[in-house]
Amino acid sequence: MNLKNSDAFTLAEVLITLGIIGVVAALTMPSLIQSYKKQEATARLKKFSSMMQQAIIMSEMDNGEMSDWIYTEKSDTITGTMATKEFFMTYLAKYIKYTTVQESKTSDNRFYVYMLDGSYFSLYRGDCIDFFFDINGDKAPNEEGRDIFRFLACPSTVPGLCNGKGGWCSYYSKSTKSSREARLTNCKNKGMYCSGLLEYDNWEFKSDYPYRL
Repeated sequence: MNLKNSDAFTLAEVLITLGIIGVVAALTMPSLIQSYKKQEATARLKKFSSMMQQAIIMSEMDNGEMSDWIYTEKSDTITGTMATKEFFMTYLAKYIKYTTVQESKTSDNRFYVYMLDGSYFSLYRGDCIDFFFDINGDKAPNEEGRDIFRFLACPSTVPGLCNGKGGWCSYYSKSTKSSREARLTNCKNKGMYCSGLLEYDNWEFKSDYPYRL
């Protein structure tokens, strides 16, 4: 049998082809991974936002408007973790599906609520009740704007946040509510403002989003 005219590839040609495929894969994989992370983060933020809105609606039927709920003052005897635990257990616990709760880690004065999908949110008592939603649980990087996104539950007496009317909102100042440019600038300066930008963009991470997930 004459094999001189065979169309088979040589070993060198196969190795060159594999090398080219490897280079292309190395160049495209980071972009694909980043795109997947953004899609997953968007899905979890939408789910969290929907869950909280539904829980608040149901709780308001039993407890009145959220802006009028009892927000323990920082100067009161019940402070820190106890204040946020009391707030969650009184107004939200029975309307949310969660696996476990945990009181303050070290000395951060927060109350932690772990969700079925591995994410969690923690509550901190500032002028409002700050909610820190961590889309991937205890995994790194644990930074605001990257995997942690802040929301607020405010009484009606706090000006400048949540439209100055109290209730539930993403984190933005009253003056930047209608402007994406202002929200983007605030997000670039401080990660805590990024939930306000993402809400404006329907929880999608646009090409100009300033942080790498």
